Amino acid sequence: MSTLHQLAIGLSVSEKTLLAWNKSFKLTPTPNTAGQLVYTAPQKALLIQIHHLIKERGFTVAGAKKELKKEPLQEKKSETIQKLQSIRGFLEELKDSI
Repeated sequence: MSTLHQLAIGLSVSEKTLLAWNKSFKLTPTPNTAGQLVYTAPQKALLIQIHHLIKERGFTVAGAKKELKKEPLQEKKSETIQKLQSIRGFLEELKDSI
């Protein structure tokens, strides 16, 4: 599980951007005991896909929603897995440095 702040750093976007994506894509991260929003693994994967579509491929939020409704191709899955693994490594390094 990752916090909003950790994901914002990992994806190189602001926390406000992630909060806007939460509303647009109806994500509901749960607050931990410290009050920080925490994302589950499937939610993180979805945020990474959203980031890829909007920031890297240039989709609008509406376009990203339509694209996510389509059945993902195997190439997209492997690309997403690769990115998830790199973000996981980054987050683990961040956690160790704290």
